[in-house]
Amino acid sequence: MESMYIESPQNNHVKNLVKLRDRKHRNRQDKFIIEGLREIQHAIDSNYPVVTIYYCPELFPSESHSQFLDLLKAKGQPQCIRMHTSAFSKSSYREGPDGLIALSEAKEMSLSTLKLKENSTLLILEGIEKPGNLGAIIRSAEGAGVDAILLNNCLLDAYNPNAIRASQGLVFRLPIINVETDYLLKWLKEHQFVSIATTPKTDNCYSKQSYSQRTALLMGSESHGLSEKWLNQADYLINIPMKGHADSLNVSVATAICLYEINRQKSL
Repeated sequence: MESMYIESPQNNHVKNLVKLRDRKHRNRQDKFIIEGLREIQHAIDSNYPVVTIYYCPELFPSESHSQFLDLLKAKGQPQCIRMHTSAFSKSSYREGPDGLIALSEAKEMSLSTLKLKENSTLLILEGIEKPGNLGAIIRSAEGAGVDAILLNNCLLDAYNPNAIRASQGLVFRLPIINVETDYLLKWLKEHQFVSIATTPKTDNCYSKQSYSQRTALLMGSESHGLSEKWLNQADYLINIPMKGHADSLNVSVATAICLYEINRQKSL
């Protein structure tokens, strides 16, 4: 027996899920939406405060979805609300949804809560504009053993639905913190991080640079790269040599190349 069934696309739950696609509503409510079984599982496994699961069994593509829902219902939390296909389709941001949407509270994170190691690696992203790039970067960073991602003057947040999807839910596996520039510069020095900025304005190849100490890799926006302030403050500058006619790489690709070299050196 269902405790609640939402049939109308005009239901207030549906309207709120649509609102949460926009950052201003996520910030106002301190909540966000997660779509998809894999992404929701990552959030729950990472102890995100998921408060509601909206589901539409008619859209489930596999038995795994039913099993996942049965486990949640057996635990008695979070709240599970069934939706008619029309209501779910209106709520869903994706094409071809899999019948699961979660509503979660945001996690409070700050630099003071970071657990650092002697050779920690941080990734600092300045001015990133595209959620697909941010999600791809998060996915690479998690795989390369990055301890945290720090967002600086970015035009989007990590809870953007496209960023969550592009990260395949790995956004929930890493601390991702918005930080103001001057405070971050001071914090990096206090915690003995070597800051390394990527730019075409140097001949220092990324693979020749040493990453043996605590490392903060700096990546800039898709259109403008890093600001002069970061380039002037960085301890070292690195580039990725280019052949052919291309003069640059997608920021997510460039970030992955550098992060995996950092990981390779720190794993030796």
